[in-house]
Amino acid sequence: MDRRGKIMLGIAVGAVVVLLALAAPAVIGMIPTDEVVAEAPSSSATPERIATPTPTPTPTPEPSEPAPVETTPAPPESKCLGVAPGKDRGSISPGATGVVERSNAKGLATVYRVVSNDSYWAIVERFCLDSGEFDAANAFDGAGDIYEGDYLAILPEGMETALALNEAKKGGYRTHQDCDGIARIELSEPDSSGRIAVSMTGKLVDSGVGEYAEGPVEKVDGAPTFYTVQPGDTYRGIGDRFCVDAITVQQFNQAGGPERVLQPGDRVQLRPTSRSIEAKG
Repeated sequence: MDRRGKIMLGIAVGAVVVLLALAAPAVIGMIPTDEVVAEAPSSSATPERIATPTPTPTPTPEPSEPAPVETTPAPPESKCLGVAPGKDRGSISPGATGVVERSNAKGLATVYRVVSNDSYWAIVERFCLDSGEFDAANAFDGAGDIYEGDYLAILPEGMETALALNEAKKGGYRTHQDCDGIARIELSEPDSSGRIAVSMTGKLVDSGVGEYAEGPVEKVDGAPTFYTVQPGDTYRGIGDRFCVDAITVQQFNQAGGPERVLQPGDRVQLRPTSRSIEAKG
């Protein structure tokens, strides 16, 4: 190749180099890379609406009734069906081995004395009681409100007696010293016809049921006149309760006859209702 051809070849090669240098950035931009460039959305573009998922409702559990809580024992067994309240079915061990202190004319227990290890429900079962009436008769605050040595009213008619016995147990027994005055029955010797003249000084006062005078009293013209003896009663107890000389009450009722021990059910006359009585001796 001559000199001119070489010059022309060099010029052509230089031109190609220049063209390649100018085209290099565009070629490089066409080569893929791992870098991702986030482009800002156009202000005029409407954002794509994203559907909000509908929440699945949580099933509400069906209300269930609470299991019953047993607060009272099962009703007394069938032995109590048709049995009068107060009927003593005998000691139930453990739980009701105490003593029946008082009974009424029908033989039903009216007062019961608690012993060690007695339980409320065993007592209810022993005497076939209605627990509500039993609570009311004894002013119970709860089924556990009983203590050894307490006197309990088995029937409402035993309320006064049980109360008096409990008071006496605490030292609340009344005597003549608690009376404002002591009444006396005056008796003469029997006359030829066998009559005894009687009179009374002082005034009878019923101070309430006492430990040895727990029975009912009958009034005549508003004054205590007849008293029905209960188990354990004594003339001394009767005298203390009614503020009367017990010896003269005993003499008046025996009217010169032989002395005898008071028996449950005896009807003691507390004051004369006539001016004379017939001698019994």
